[in-house]
Amino acid sequence: MKGFGDLYKEKKKKNQKTKSSKEQIIKKAIQFHSEGNISEASKYYEYCLNQRFNDHRVFSNYGVILQNQGKTQKAEDSYRKAIELDPNFAFPHSNLGNILRDQGKTQQAEDSYRKAIELDPNFAIAHCNLGTICKGQGRNKEAESLYRKAIELDSNFDTPYSNLGNLLIDLGKEKEAFDLFIKAKKLKPSNLLIDLSITSLLKNSDPSIFNKIKLKNLFDILLQKNDIEHNSLSQVFQFLYKDEMISMLEKLDSDSLDFKTFIKNKPIINGLKKIIFCDTNLEKTLTIIRKIICSKIANNYELNDENLEFISALGEQCFMNEYIYSITEEENKLISKIIKNSKSNNIDEKKIAIISCYRPLYKLFDDLPLLKSFKSDKKHIKELLKLQIIDPLEENKLSKSIKRLGQINDEISKKVKSQYEENPYPRWRYCYNYTFQKTTIEQAINNEIKPNSISSAVVESEIKVLIAGCGTGQQILQSQRYKNAQITAIDLSLPSLSYAKRKINEFRINNVKLIQLDILDVYLLKEQFDIIECGGVLHHMQDPLKGLQALLSVLKQNGYLKLGLYSELARQGIIQAKNYIISNKIQSTEENIRNFRKKIISGKLNEFDSLKNSPDFYSLSMIRDLCFHEQEVRFTIHKLEEIFQSEKLKFLGFTIPEHLKYLYKKSFSEDKEQTNLKNWEILEKTNQHIFGGMYQFWVHKI
Repeated sequence: MKGFGDLYKEKKKKNQKTKSSKEQIIKKAIQFHSEGNISEASKYYEYCLNQRFNDHRVFSNYGVILQNQGKTQKAEDSYRKAIELDPNFAFPHSNLGNILRDQGKTQQAEDSYRKAIELDPNFAIAHCNLGTICKGQGRNKEAESLYRKAIELDSNFDTPYSNLGNLLIDLGKEKEAFDLFIKAKKLKPSNLLIDLSITSLLKNSDPSIFNKIKLKNLFDILLQKNDIEHNSLSQVFQFLYKDEMISMLEKLDSDSLDFKTFIKNKPIINGLKKIIFCDTNLEKTLTIIRKIICSKIANNYELNDENLEFISALGEQCFMNEYIYSITEEENKLISKIIKNSKSNNIDEKKIAIISCYRPLYKLFDDLPLLKSFKSDKKHIKELLKLQIIDPLEENKLSKSIKRLGQINDEISKKVKSQYEENPYPRWRYCYNYTFQKTTIEQAINNEIKPNSISSAVVESEIKVLIAGCGTGQQILQSQRYKNAQITAIDLSLPSLSYAKRKINEFRINNVKLIQLDILDVYLLKEQFDIIECGGVLHHMQDPLKGLQALLSVLKQNGYLKLGLYSELARQGIIQAKNYIISNKIQSTEENIRNFRKKIISGKLNEFDSLKNSPDFYSLSMIRDLCFHEQEVRFTIHKLEEIFQSEKLKFLGFTIPEHLKYLYKKSFSEDKEQTNLKNWEILEKTNQHIFGGMYQFWVHKI
């Protein structure tokens, strides 16, 4: 196609500035837009505007492009102009409603959607959008009716299926929600929001309630993706494959070590590579088979490629859980023998694979220098080498580029820094890609604090976000949901920051500054922030209040703060375990942590049996953080309320699963915004595990 400019030079020469040529230009713009060629569509729309083509379609469609670019005010102006030119055109009314909704102007948004439906009763999108407004206000019956109407009007429109599914979860109808998500997934397989809804449902539901065949098919699809958090699928994997896997391993002939049954079952191999197994029986079985394989390889047993694939996958599993499985003295001797033989007689793939099941390869360069340059043409070995050698080497390289501010002088900060340098937390491989879910501050916060809502005073074209205690970077990924955000992420641990740097590079994120810095010295940033997120950090400080005050000193007036703090009530079981560890003077070494777990698994510490229900029990860095942390301060809701009053913070709402908000609603229906902390205090006393993860909530600096 000719360039835009050339095209219109030709039209001038031919003197074709007729009504028909104007319509052709508009249609061409619409065609490019519908084909997804936004660049060309924008050029045509802008030409139309420059030529003063006062056509409602131009303003309406160009408004969509502007809105997607984050130019909210210009988009709103464009929609309003389209409505002015043709008040009976439904689309700009609905799109204007989206902008008003994101601004927290709920009633105006509802009016716009209703106007769109009045003008076009068959407008499925407007019905769906209005349903979302109703759901946000707790008008669930009306929302359900609107979503079902949208599906009736356009059965190929994926959004009302997933929206209705999320609504039905709140109503306790998980089975129907599951079927709706499957329909949405079929209609739009690449929609990451659908994947997020599905994984959330599967994480928080009993998998046995769903159709097993449908669940298996869906699970196998999700397991092949690299843009979701696979550990959310742990209990689904166990439901589908645990018994089968244990049966396979029990029937395995240790004399022949034939893993064909495993290799043929790709979900099991993928599960080993992507999901930390959270089941003690499965752990025991894998530990036994690992020992058998180690013995065979130490005695020069020959393995075929299929066997090698299974062992490599097991090596990835062990690396992910940071070698949490117990190791016998016999195994230590065997693996030392293999390493010694590899040093003198060259290393090969089978030895690399079994060594990776016991030791991280990147820590063995002194013993096995050839590891650094080892190459393989086998896909599974390449993946193992990337995980255990290439990625850690990359992190080491990246560590040199991370800026450092101030000195870490606080004694507790030094201890915490040391812990997270030994065990960067949390270690993760895959995560939902929030770069495709850009929202305004209002929408992002409102999604988490509903049924409460805010109307943000933040109007800057660029917002500044601080992640205080970013760890290995998952919060950074989540913060990508903010439109037009520049993000500063700080942490005590350089290895954690290096890990985060590698991950954000993988996601091609370029709006983040990583800095090694103590929260107590956050003033050294010499910046003020619109939003600060600090989850699971302050309660590990000597004086959490001082940490909070340091953060508030760099939070703009009318800024927003998201916090995560331990609950005293919810952690009673953890407290007992911590007291046992302290009273027995158990140091947080890898060996001691393994032995502590071994006693629980074997039944010698039955009083801590509940720990086995926590996913944190199945990873070394996670159980260290859970039970062996150097410092821990816990809170009550009453204490939180006191802090909010003293620091002039307005509580906006907890970020907890919808079924817990529904529980609150049943008990305190008069509190529509769900912000009465005294009510929450009452609810927690009768349901002590509500905040088992943490109190996670938003506050507003007033």
